[in-house]
Amino acid sequence: MFAKEMLKQSLPLVILCGLGAIVAGSTLGAMIDLFRSIPGLIVVIPAIIAMRGNISTALGSRLGSAYHLGIIDADNLWNKDLKENILGSLVLSFFVSVIIGVLAYVSSLVLGVYPDPVKIIVIVLIAGVISAVILTLMTIGIIYLVFKRGYDPDNITGPALATFGDIVTMLCIFGSAFMVEVVL
Repeated sequence: MFAKEMLKQSLPLVILCGLGAIVAGSTLGAMIDLFRSIPGLIVVIPAIIAMRGNISTALGSRLGSAYHLGIIDADNLWNKDLKENILGSLVLSFFVSVIIGVLAYVSSLVLGVYPDPVKIIVIVLIAGVISAVILTLMTIGIIYLVFKRGYDPDNITGPALATFGDIVTMLCIFGSAFMVEVVL
């Protein structure tokens, strides 16, 4: 019975996640001109996607556990614990984005590519912060809906946030790189 329920909750989402991976990959393909005009930008992609996935899925897991423990519920969502988790996620995203930008610049130098350090760091910072805000709101929405429908958040939040995180982060990188290329 448990396996049947898990399959019922997870299978449609896993199929949707596969389609989401295609969207994220297509976004990467659309960025070829930006990769040519901003040396070292390709180095950022794996790190920032991993960062967003790790931070948002960890937030989703913490919120799911808080729901199970009765610390937060659908009727009392915006309590102190939720706000602290949100703040921690956003602050972590900011600092890790800066670190990723610096490490991407250094890694590019080691690989013989000489990017503009300001461009790389600003692109990662903008993409990291915007995707953090979007995914934090998305995490709260997913947790809320999962509990309202009576599903187990452990079956839903991980795959959903990983896939949405990839899509949102790729779109944010694309948008921030395009914006920085035009402005700087």
